[in-house]
Formats: sequence, structure tokens, C-alpha cells
Amino acid sequence: MNHAAAPTPPGLVDPSYTWVFDWAFPILGTVIIALAILDTVRRRRFTWAFLFLINSLLVYWMETVGDWGQHLIYSPAFAQHHLLAWLPLKTPNDPLFMPFSYAIYWTVHAAALLYLGQLLMKRFNWSMLKAVLVLAIPVNYVWDMLFEGIAAAMGWWTYDPGIGPVLAFEGKGQVTLLWTVGLMCVWPNLIAYWAGKPPIHGLNHFERFFGLQRFTRPKPIGELPTLAVPPGSTLVASKVNTKQQEFDVRLNYEVVIPRWKFELARLGAWFVVFQVSFLVLLIVPLLLMRVLTGSDSIYIP
Repeated sequence: MNHAAAPTPPGLVDPSYTWVFDWAFPILGTVIIALAILDTVRRRRFTWAFLFLINSLLVYWMETVGDWGQHLIYSPAFAQHHLLAWLPLKTPNDPLFMPFSYAIYWTVHAAALLYLGQLLMKRFNWSMLKAVLVLAIPVNYVWDMLFEGIAAAMGWWTYDPGIGPVLAFEGKGQVTLLWTVGLMCVWPNLIAYWAGKPPIHGLNHFERFFGLQRFTRPKPIGELPTLAVPPGSTLVASKVNTKQQEFDVRLNYEVVIPRWKFELARLGAWFVVFQVSFLVLLIVPLLLMRVLTGSDSIYIP
């Protein structure tokens, strides 16, 4: 497929503020990921932030395939990379910022959703599942429409043709209002719920699905230590000297195999669930919709 020969939608020829993605996102993403790695090294444990950031980044390679499925094209004015040229289905342009934006976008969304979910749990005595179900559509529509609306208005990217109703910005791009925004209300919320709310206290859905509990045993109640806490807290202070102890003291389990093997098993569980669920819940539906609708775009080969 000759992606280089694809024309550029007029509204994407001269986008505004390309430095936001060419420089700000890669720099910000690098700093955040570096801090998460540093925290993981200090604790000698894979933290929630590290696992979510890294696994969000590692699914980015499927973005270009999903974009082909939804007729989304990025402005060629952005710095590009060519690491995915081997894929049989892809959009013409693969922006360099994509891996960094994936790490930030999905992690921030998950953290915000789980924080709001916790507020609803406390206010109405709901379960986290019920809170996530209630928040799924409003949070994703606000998050997605704000992000994509600004992008279309700036001429950063466009859906051409959009499947279903679209919001068009004269002389720039357009953003879809139902497809794929509705689809986005599923995977991001589900993966956040499965990952669980930080800080980590026990095994989450990923880890239990892969049976990691067989490598653990419940921490005896009499041996449950607590972190040193500020005055006025309901927790009882305990001596914690290292970041590793600070991590372990929160856990409600003990590991019965070499810890490095257990941590690698956690990383593997997160990786598999992210990759498979992203493919099944986002990429496959996007490709099927393009095939079923038969709609086409002169901008995407």
C-alpha cells in the first residue's frame, strides 16, 4: 500500500501549535515514565503507575490499525515515525508523539475515573463496579470530546469520512459524535476497573485471572504492619525504613516464591490483558465497522 501517495485533507495542512505534540507530550511523557521507573527501582516492586503507564504505551502499535478502521488521519505536519510500516492496514501518518500520548492519556483517564468512583462509593455506599458503570459514559464523553474536539479545531487530525454524525470545524477537522466515542466508553473504563484503584493492597483482576494468588498467602492479622502516618490519622504508626517496606506494608498478602518471579508474573498478566482486551474490544470492532459500512475515504488507502 502506497501510504506516501495519500493526499492530505486541506484542514490538516497547516495545523496550529504542533509543538504541543512534537515537544510537550514526548518530554512530559518521558519525565512521567522516568519517575515511575525510578519509583519502581526504589521500591523493587512494580507500582500501579509503572504498570499502567508501560502497558498503556505498549498497546500504541495497534492505534494505526484502529485509525485505518475509523478513517482517522493525522496531520503530516507532525514529526513522524516509521516503525509500523510492516503493518498491512494502517493510516498514512504515524505521529512520533503517539506512544507518549498513549501512556499519558489512558493512565490519566484511569486515575480520574477511579478517583471519581471512590467519591461515589463513599457518598452513596456503592461498589466500585456500580460507580464505574455510572461514570463510564459521562466521563468518557467529556474526556474524549474535549480532547478530540480541540484536536479537530486545531487541525491536528480528522475523521474523513466520519461514520455517523460528526461535529465539523470549518476549514479544519471533524470529530465523530457516536462512533467511535460510544465504543470508547467500554475498554478504558473496563481496564481501569480491572486494574483497581491505587495504592495497591491486594491482587487485582488481571493477577487473579492468571492465578497469581497461588504464589501468595494471606498476611496474618497479628502481623499486619501499618505505615508511619501524620498526626490525626486513623492508622497506627509503624517503623518503615525503606520504599520497599512502604510498598509491602500496605499489602494484605505475602509472596511465597522469589519476589522477582512474582513481580515478573504480575507484569506479564498486565501485558497480556492489555494487549488482548485492546485488540478485541477496540481494534476488531473498528475494522468490522469499516468493512460492514463499506464507507471509504480518498485520504486513507
